[in-house]
Amino acid sequence: MNTASLSNVPILPETGGYEFVLEDLELAFPKHQLKEITKQWNNGKDVEQIAFKIRRHPDEVFLALFHQSRKGKIKRPFAYRMKEV
Repeated sequence: MNTASLSNVPILPETGGYEFVLEDLELAFPKHQLKEITKQWNNGKDVEQIAFKIRRHPDEVFLALFHQSRKGKIKRPFAYRMKEV
């Protein structure tokens, strides 16, 4: 995982009490599948429809779309951030 930099090293204190998240999901995608997920989303399909078609868990599809959104590859709105009032 590429989260470390010279100014930001994510080191957890050795106090324990941590839980790893998403360990029941497959987080890797073949490039062609990631491209298909993005295409289906941009063409108006929802997460559940895409998950059924590609036989992946809807949470995995959501994470793939989140990834693609961060890379600017999503044309259709994916999520909105509310501005602080």
